[in-house]
Amino acid sequence: MSNQASTPPLQLPDGAVDVWIVDLRASDQALRAANSLLNHEELTRARRFRFPNDRRRFVMARATARQVLGRYLQQTPESLQFEYGDHGKPRLASPSVDLRFNTSRSAERALIACTLGREIGVDIEWIGRELEIDDLAQRFFTTAENIQLQKYSPAERHHAFLRCWTCKEAFVKAVGKGLSLGLDQFDVSAGIGDPVAQAPIKNFVVNGWSISLFVTGDADYVSAVAVEKEAVTVRVQDWIE
Repeated sequence: MSNQASTPPLQLPDGAVDVWIVDLRASDQALRAANSLLNHEELTRARRFRFPNDRRRFVMARATARQVLGRYLQQTPESLQFEYGDHGKPRLASPSVDLRFNTSRSAERALIACTLGREIGVDIEWIGRELEIDDLAQRFFTTAENIQLQKYSPAERHHAFLRCWTCKEAFVKAVGKGLSLGLDQFDVSAGIGDPVAQAPIKNFVVNGWSISLFVTGDADYVSAVAVEKEAVTVRVQDWIE
């Protein structure tokens, strides 16, 4: 963990969305430093994890989120306070500017997405995760999404499924209603894409919300960010201390 006082503040222009990719692997020294940034509630949550790797991932993700937000707000990471919506969505308590954020983690990567004055949600999924994709698609995807998914060969369908899933998860998290907003109540089939051509970052609009789908640099993760309103600039970058 870096010294916040010695690092320059981060700038977030209006209309921009910053998505930070975080590597959750850490040395013992870095993990101890990360623990020192968490509050009592976060440390209590960390202790509930049964396996050390899960505990480490949680601690590193939370501590890095504090670092990122602190850099935007020019505050120390440990001074930040949070509130939670009715469905558990976190937000900053009384920030100096209207900074909104959302986080997600899967395996050894986490995402921290930030923007100003609009709701935001983000999701990341490791492509090695074993899933019963046909069953999940039938239960949670719309008819149009299932039709689009079936255009892919069996070998490509797992990746296509994750593109759709991350878009839907990011949208649900952005809206902030949790699973009370059914995954089959909105369509993100445009995000699954054409199996013939895939862009590094794919942008489209669902019900007036902008969704951007992307693959991290190591190509082992599929990710999406959803943000209130249209016409946003998404900047995806690695978090390096």
